[in-house]
Amino acid sequence: AEKFNTVVRTAPLLQSATREIRPPELRFMLCHVYTIKDTETKEEKGYLVEKKIPGKFTKYNSNNGYVKGAKDGVHNTRTIELVSGRVKLEEFVQSFSHWVYEYTNHSMIVCDLQGVLNEEGRFPEFQLTDPAICTRKGQRYGKTDMRLNGVRKFCTTHRCGPVCKGLGLPYMNK
Repeated sequence: AEKFNTVVRTAPLLQSATREIRPPELRFMLCHVYTIKDTETKEEKGYLVEKKIPGKFTKYNSNNGYVKGAKDGVHNTRTIELVSGRVKLEEFVQSFSHWVYEYTNHSMIVCDLQGVLNEEGRFPEFQLTDPAICTRKGQRYGKTDMRLNGVRKFCTTHRCGPVCKGLGLPYMNK
């Protein structure tokens, strides 16, 4: 996400039309795995723990092809005025998945993106949690790695917009 944020910050078409605001950054929450041993059964269980994210939790896309959009009945999404025009902030999350696909030479995609748009600071920031990584070969990233099927499903449902264009990404789903 840090590399993506850097690319967004330097993309001429994605610069703010005013200096008062800038495009949102994406941050993945840190997580920790705790192993707890049952004193009676001696069985160990692992627990994934992360900081609670305050705010309205939203699922932006998934590893089975879901991409949040107009079908969801959401019409009041926050926008930002960029050099390229008015853009929905949520588009940056969708474009991140597309950007990873291109950046990795089509070998993987980061999806199942969900979290909170935090606007409490000076600049907006997506705080994301529990992503899935789908790869073209193998199941390298656990049960949520839907392999090539997950990659294909995202590629067929994603719709490119001004952020993808501003990043110079090739149009997906012609």
